[in-house]
Amino acid sequence: MFKRKKIGRNSQCPCLSGKKYKHCCKNSVDWNRIIQEKGDPIQHLSIRGRNQLFMESLIDVLQLDSKDVRDIGSYKKAFTPDAVRKIHEAIDELWPLGTDISKVLAHKPEDVSGLYVGDYNIDYLHRGVIRHSIYANKILIVDPFIYPRSVREEFNPIANPDQHRSQTLKNVNIWLSLYPWIDAGIVEIIRTPADFDPRLNWDSMKRQEKKFKLNEKLQKAAEITVDDITQRHSENMAYEMLLLGAPDSQLESIFSELDLEKKEITFDFFIKYVQQLRDDNPNFLGPVGQDGMDGQLHMMSSGANYEIAQITAGLTNSYLVTDLHSRWAEIEIAREEANVESRVWSPFAKAIQNAPFKYLNNVGLQEAKQLREEGRLDSMRSFLKRVWKGARDGDDFDEQNARLMSEELLVEIEQAEREWKQIDRDLIKLSGAEMATGLLASGPLIASGHALFLGAAAVIAGVSNLAHSTAKRRSFSDRFPAAFFMNIKVDD
Repeated sequence: MFKRKKIGRNSQCPCLSGKKYKHCCKNSVDWNRIIQEKGDPIQHLSIRGRNQLFMESLIDVLQLDSKDVRDIGSYKKAFTPDAVRKIHEAIDELWPLGTDISKVLAHKPEDVSGLYVGDYNIDYLHRGVIRHSIYANKILIVDPFIYPRSVREEFNPIANPDQHRSQTLKNVNIWLSLYPWIDAGIVEIIRTPADFDPRLNWDSMKRQEKKFKLNEKLQKAAEITVDDITQRHSENMAYEMLLLGAPDSQLESIFSELDLEKKEITFDFFIKYVQQLRDDNPNFLGPVGQDGMDGQLHMMSSGANYEIAQITAGLTNSYLVTDLHSRWAEIEIAREEANVESRVWSPFAKAIQNAPFKYLNNVGLQEAKQLREEGRLDSMRSFLKRVWKGARDGDDFDEQNARLMSEELLVEIEQAEREWKQIDRDLIKLSGAEMATGLLASGPLIASGHALFLGAAAVIAGVSNLAHSTAKRRSFSDRFPAAFFMNIKVDD
């Protein structure tokens, strides 16, 4: 980690934030003294630094650097009980019990930062990251791994790793899918104060339970959320648990119930087919009773309950982002008690999250990085906020605002496309008819021996107009921020 004996002002900061020392820890952490005295650097690491070192641990434990990660079979075999234990030991090492979580989570006030507390299914999690990456400086995600010290020993993945193998595979897949965004400094995976304060965690859960019992609106919102989650995942969960997860001894009865013999499908073929499905599924480790897969713990998470999420948002200067109906209801009800960031940004984030705007689903890491590298993130944020303010109707949290915003964004894109086409037409004129007309009009002077001068003058005039048109192209993104979406492929 420390290859330099002396950390200079322009050195990369040892906290692994990705910034230069002079722009990061120089006035708050004496890294030169820590290095010289071989002190404990963990407590001074940035969130990105902890994320980077945890990824290094995953690579080392699972030997990802010596494997072809496209070989799913070899990859999944690495998730042994010993590997599960070592992975969770790395979490304990990077986030020790005495961590000053308030200090670690502190973010710059000028950063616009969203804390995602929604569906952790990898597709829905990605949607949250992608949609909000085009205006937020950072997207914060609560670590899907449980904190080993926050659970009883019987459920502790360090003491009893066997039962955590399947969930560890899913969690590692989430980390691997997000790592390019982490490396780019767009996503940070964090832990909450509840991990380090069992009493806070327990009391918040009891208060949440009481809150829902006393509020009819939240009860109805919870019912809608359960229906949504069931619709999203019940088919896949049944597929994984009942078919892929069934031991081979039970597949015969499943085969009989499916009545596949009428379709001239043999039981041997069915067994081989199911095994192939198991092998090809990156999130499925193995059926019950095979390779020590008895009694696996499976968890569905939204990162944190509302109260813990709100505390964490206050520490990180963030607003809340979710895709769960009940969570939006909680945010709306408690809007006056929320921090300033949540009051300002959460209604807007709801519109972005729910907008039926296909362009938002296809933004990639490259586009998100480009906005930052070109210094256009602030202007994109201002543009989207302006569109939302102009399109919204009624209450800020109203469901219809997502649709209205989507419609207004399409209008903005169409306007940008019309302007771009007009610039193209102007360029064609400049390079063709207008220049030719200018030269023809100067015929008498050319005949008088001034052809060279007039030819140069015409070229200069053409270059001037061409330069003006080129400048219009260069400033196009500033004048029409919706142009960002013009080159993004939209799924049918």
